[in-house]
Amino acid sequence: MLGRNYRGVFSKMGEGLLEKLIEDLKKELEERPEDPELLFKLGIAYTRIGKVDSAREVYKKLKEIDQEKAKELLDAIYDI
Repeated sequence: MLGRNYRGVFSKMGEGLLEKLIEDLKKELEERPEDPELLFKLGIAYTRIGKVDSAREVYKKLKEIDQEKAKELLDAIYDI
């Protein structure tokens, strides 16, 4: 049995894709820093790779722009 903490090739590949997504989202946010959808996606991506502090920073920005999306992100952060 592989155990709960097994991180196989697919897990590493998925994490690499999320890191690429984060970089792409950051670039898009340079042009549209107040886009709630981009901020939400960035926060979710951070959450998925375990960067909860970064996700919380995104939440703080998103809260000022879109309360509803911010709540969704907060729920995702605390759902991990």
